[in-house]
Amino acid sequence: MEGEFTNFCKQYYELLLKVEEKEMRFFNLLDNALPYTGQTDVSELDAIIHCNRRVQKAQDLTYDVIEAKQETEDTILKILEYFEIPPNTRLTCEVPGEYVLILWADEEDTIYCSKIRDLVPLEVDENIITIPVTDSRNSWEDDEDEEML
Repeated sequence: MEGEFTNFCKQYYELLLKVEEKEMRFFNLLDNALPYTGQTDVSELDAIIHCNRRVQKAQDLTYDVIEAKQETEDTILKILEYFEIPPNTRLTCEVPGEYVLILWADEEDTIYCSKIRDLVPLEVDENIITIPVTDSRNSWEDDEDEEML
């Protein structure tokens, strides 16, 4: 079972990877964009326009991912502040069945996050029954569903 903070840490790590991927794609398209060098043939201009639109779309996608990463980072910083976790305190985050992360924020509220190891997923055995366990004592949803008598 993954908790809320675990999900934010996982999301932040995955967004870090996605930002890197999107930035590489954007810079690759930008570096290989067709330049305007005085072409007068409309089909050549169409190709340049098409290429520029691809670059712009890649840039927009990159900005969207950066914005999502920033929102997740802000949430993580609020959680760290709420629990009064001092700067440079290394937090270990295990994402069940996937990997283990280490996460911390420095004095300038810069978040650092890296994967320290992969976890081996449990083998699926048809002779073993897995029962998901939830802890309703910590669920806010239960409080909202109860009717007042």
